[in-house]
Amino acid sequence: MPSIQQQSPVIVLVDEEPTIRQAIANHLRGASFEVVEAADTDEALKLLEKTSAAQGLVVDSHVPGKLDGFELAGIARKRWPDLAVVMVSGHSDATSGPIPEGGEFIAKPYLSTHLVPTLNRLIGRGS
Repeated sequence: MPSIQQQSPVIVLVDEEPTIRQAIANHLRGASFEVVEAADTDEALKLLEKTSAAQGLVVDSHVPGKLDGFELAGIARKRWPDLAVVMVSGHSDATSGPIPEGGEFIAKPYLSTHLVPTLNRLIGRGS
């Protein structure tokens, strides 16, 4: 049977811890997302600028770079208003910094159950 090809949404994932970043990336890829990975906010901003197809940004609130995760999320929402932005952290909560309007916060212990449905909802993709 021929299948209809549907392009996978592209997500820029930012986390400094390689094992955590890889686990999140694998989780997202298993849910049919294409994932572009960055270890810091400087690299992430460059990826966002050259990855015009990016539909989402998943960023840890405390990552290295000239900006912290909260600042990157705010800049990304201003520059790309349709970008789905999800802040994640294992060390802070939704009150730890400014989450951009329309963005969401997920505590890392809940990523496996909340991240995919949240991204699907924010980008308008059915689960």
